[in-house]
Amino acid sequence: MSVVSYTESGWDTQEERWDDWEDEEMNMPMKCLFCTHMFQSPILLFRHVKQSHGFDFLKTRTELGLDFYQSMRVVNYIRTLGMSDPNFGNVSGFVLDGSEAFINDDAYLKPAIAEDSLLYALDELDLDDTASVGSCSADSSARTPKAKDPESPRERELLACIRKLEQQVGLRERENKFIADQFDEYRQMVKRQFYDGIDTGAKQDDSSVDGNQPEEGSDYYFNSYAGNDIHMQMLQDKVRTEGYRDFMYGNKDLFQGKVVLDVGCGTGILSMFAARAGAARVIAVDNSDIIHKARANVIENGLDGVITLIKGRIEELELPVPQVDIIISEWMGYFLLFEAMLDSVLVARDRFLAPGGLLAPSASYIYVTAISDTEYM
Repeated sequence: MSVVSYTESGWDTQEERWDDWEDEEMNMPMKCLFCTHMFQSPILLFRHVKQSHGFDFLKTRTELGLDFYQSMRVVNYIRTLGMSDPNFGNVSGFVLDGSEAFINDDAYLKPAIAEDSLLYALDELDLDDTASVGSCSADSSARTPKAKDPESPRERELLACIRKLEQQVGLRERENKFIADQFDEYRQMVKRQFYDGIDTGAKQDDSSVDGNQPEEGSDYYFNSYAGNDIHMQMLQDKVRTEGYRDFMYGNKDLFQGKVVLDVGCGTGILSMFAARAGAARVIAVDNSDIIHKARANVIENGLDGVITLIKGRIEELELPVPQVDIIISEWMGYFLLFEAMLDSVLVARDRFLAPGGLLAPSASYIYVTAISDTEYM
């Protein structure tokens, strides 16, 4: 799956990510050095090699002091023998004494079989060896054996590649933390803007607007849009705001001389876009007190001669015109339907949109995929 680039955090989408490759490789089964048996763990694989083929790879590696590159050459050399001898899988004894020329031959740094996940697992064996040394030694200075410096150009190239990949892993860890922080901030904002306001309203059911009747439940929703914070969040969403602007400015022929209805106008930003796109008249409707700030914005921009603002529920009020040519609305909420405005937009369409009129937007989609998060399980 490709990932959209996000320049502020420095995401890199031009190359395949190392951690994606790592996950795939570590989940791939590993083929025995001699026969066709497959294993999910290098320890299980080498145990099988010792018991079935008489070659103790781990012991040989330790006794001969083979480093990562030499171990890689051994694996590729044995696999090469198997590819040239169809009976190689029946080998019951195999020994190395350290004098073999292939152990230092760079030709065997090239994988004998494509996508050999066992080669990557050799690095994991290095970590296991380091840990076992540390657990058996009281001297902390002797716990981590010093890695052998690469000698050949191919070894140096591989070491440089490993270090680069380690840096990319560190970058992904920082990216994951950035995403987690952003998601937590987003979740807190949703709670603060919606759920906290609903809870506060529920506790005040005993009070009444006119001294007799308690505030209706639907008013909690509209009151949550009366403040500036939620509208500031929406206006700062450049993709959202500029998407509507570019649609209207890029299709002025559709708006020229038309009557436009803005359902849930908020601060009036979409109404002003429509007016500047050439609409003859714009009717902006909102049942929240934000309508007063929208009126001030319209006057400030000199569009009060084009835009008419009406406070009320679209399901109940009557417009000053029998029909409109275009309906615009930014009704999409979290997970598309959270703000529950779609029903109001459809009512406006059925009540006021002229035959052949335009509803914008007129189509939307929800894409769902399964995920697993142990924090919520």
